[in-house]
Amino acid sequence: MKIPYPTIDEPATPEYVLAVLRDEHRQDCQYDPVADADRTLSPETTIDIWLEPCDLIAWRQLGHALNDWWDIACTDAEWRAVLVPTGTKQLSGVCRLIAKNVTRPGIRSARLFGSTCARAGAFLTIRSLLHEAGASGEGIAPSTPLAPYARRYSNVFLGPISRLAPGSLPLVRIRRPVQDVAGWGSLAGFLCLLIGGFSGWSPLSIAAGLLLASSLALGWFATSFLLPSSVEFGEIRTFRDLAVVVAEGSQV
Repeated sequence: MKIPYPTIDEPATPEYVLAVLRDEHRQDCQYDPVADADRTLSPETTIDIWLEPCDLIAWRQLGHALNDWWDIACTDAEWRAVLVPTGTKQLSGVCRLIAKNVTRPGIRSARLFGSTCARAGAFLTIRSLLHEAGASGEGIAPSTPLAPYARRYSNVFLGPISRLAPGSLPLVRIRRPVQDVAGWGSLAGFLCLLIGGFSGWSPLSIAAGLLLASSLALGWFATSFLLPSSVEFGEIRTFRDLAVVVAEGSQV
């Protein structure tokens, strides 16, 4: 079975990059309690407002992270020019820099029963992207349930697949029960550590320190080695459903 189905790559525009960043922010709000779901990113959004949910990250680290996320190789000097000072530099500069170094993936319509079909092209493109990520493309048909692939390859769905039609995928729902337990354990350990410190009761401080350390270790382990228990995109249940949404969104 022929799996690779390459996209039609066109020069990216700052507007496309901004649409991707908006979509990432929209999805981040589902599993990042610090992200502001009411904020809409615009070209005039300043860097410090954009970075408010993760304001501890330095501009150089952000530049390197964006290089990885977009698979580009902008220099520190280029990132500094659009990121610093964060209170006055705007997202428009970031979008222009990224747009100069990336392409926009487009879906090639497939031939189906003698005519072209955008939905068939979207399905073949999605299957090809998952195949490149290590999935067994031969086992993916339009009627194949999405759930096991979304759970294992959530980064592909939220990355390359989402970028085919930014803003089109329904809001993601990621369940990570082990990380939830680790988060509550860390919070309890921190609070108990404060109480033990103010009260001077050393057994409580020792127990709190152990709870905090073990919870942080559990959270690191879950993030590094455990898949989410489930990843869902609204009412999308099969690859056919996904192809319809992506095909329609890519034509906007």
